[in-house]
Amino acid sequence: MLEAIVSGLTALFTPQAILFMVVGVIYGLIIGILPGLGGIVAMALLLPFTYGFERAATLALLLGAHIATVWGDSVTSILFNVPGAAKALPLCFDGYPMTQQGRATRALAASATAAFLGGLIGAVFLALSIPLVRPLMLALGPSEYLMMALWGLTIIATFSEGSLLKGMTAAALGVLVAFIGMDIVTATPRFTFDSPFLMDGISFPVAMIGMFAVAEMMKLYVKGSSIVDRNVVQENSTVLEGVKDAFRHWWLVVRSSLLGLWIGVLPGVGASVGGLAAYAQAVQTSKTPERFGKGAVEGVIAPDATMAANEGGGLLPTLAFGIPGGESMAILLVAFVSLGIVPGPDMLTKNLDLVFSMVWIIVLASSLVTVIGLAMSPSLARLPTLHVNLMVPMVLSVCFVGAYATRSRIEDVVVAAIFGVLGYIMDKYRYSRANFVIGMVLATMIERNLHISLSLHGKFFIFVRPVALAMFLFIIVTTALPFIRNWRRRRVQQAGGKTS
Repeated sequence: MLEAIVSGLTALFTPQAILFMVVGVIYGLIIGILPGLGGIVAMALLLPFTYGFERAATLALLLGAHIATVWGDSVTSILFNVPGAAKALPLCFDGYPMTQQGRATRALAASATAAFLGGLIGAVFLALSIPLVRPLMLALGPSEYLMMALWGLTIIATFSEGSLLKGMTAAALGVLVAFIGMDIVTATPRFTFDSPFLMDGISFPVAMIGMFAVAEMMKLYVKGSSIVDRNVVQENSTVLEGVKDAFRHWWLVVRSSLLGLWIGVLPGVGASVGGLAAYAQAVQTSKTPERFGKGAVEGVIAPDATMAANEGGGLLPTLAFGIPGGESMAILLVAFVSLGIVPGPDMLTKNLDLVFSMVWIIVLASSLVTVIGLAMSPSLARLPTLHVNLMVPMVLSVCFVGAYATRSRIEDVVVAAIFGVLGYIMDKYRYSRANFVIGMVLATMIERNLHISLSLHGKFFIFVRPVALAMFLFIIVTTALPFIRNWRRRRVQQAGGKTS
């Protein structure tokens, strides 16, 4: 084992491997910042460059780029309320309010530090837990995945802004939009109106670009000023504050990282669900949940730690069983073919040094991203102060290019514009856009796993699967806790009023 650890690290100390890692990280940061792209696109575009080079160097290029997109995706979420990718959506909830309050530097630094710590925990887990996780993976099925998706829906109450009915309405609308296209079970067209374009459904990244990015630019144009008006709010935070925040909330980082590892190990769940689940557990376990959504730094730390740790977790089923932990890991499997790497038991015996090379790549790339991120944070924090006449055309251009790049269809640009108008109207009348996106993210996962569970275990599948039943009871408890906490707080306030 020790020999494989040293051998894996030594393979990365070649000029080619070092150069490829640096190039991959810088490229990943750029791709991550562009809305609608993210790690999947970053790795896919690099595939043609994986032939004819050292194995370790090629993996450093691919994984370095992918890991860099974790923080790159967070930047636009925090600064402009524009998620760089679906998994970065939770960063908008508190990161953007921090920017509006003049704390963008602190938010970016906390994000970068949490991503580093999460990536470190993910790498250690990957190194230690490969022999232990196989029985755990085999114990879970579609019923358990369904419970995880339902748990993600519990976050709806957090963003309902005083009206649970409006929050549920927004989430239901998101579910309806997700059902546009071919039924995943019967292959029957739904809500397509005989349009060939709608047969493939509404692209989630495109809808998200419109719902947040385009809508936010419309708000800025109507408002007529920059995101942060220097005459009203001054940038009053530092990088050191953000770093301290991440270490001060170390237990939240550990919990969120473990959650990211767990979700990464489960094939097909993905970091989008992980980020939402991390935010939900941060809110539900906080002593002051009312601060979330208004600029709580914990709302930035939890999702970033989860997304970074998710990379280590996602590599586990990919390496050990040849089962991709997510879409980006599926692309990594394609690269394995070109490199002559066969995932499976041989990876843990004959190619153990290669496994540890990937562990070291996660550690080194995460460190490099954090150093670059902390250095760039003060400069990036000035971007929201740009005047609206410069900001709106610049951001809209990037957004529409990103919308087109997702599937190379001009119709997606129109869809982004339509969802921009919808997002602007929803925000104006206080219908939560976050709830809309949560419904859209989880709808397909809920539908698929519900159908499979009913087919395999019948309508009482929850009682047939003990783990699913335990998870269902956990959902009930965690959903009830915020309401019980609010009820107790009101009782204390009423008792205090009567005493005075």
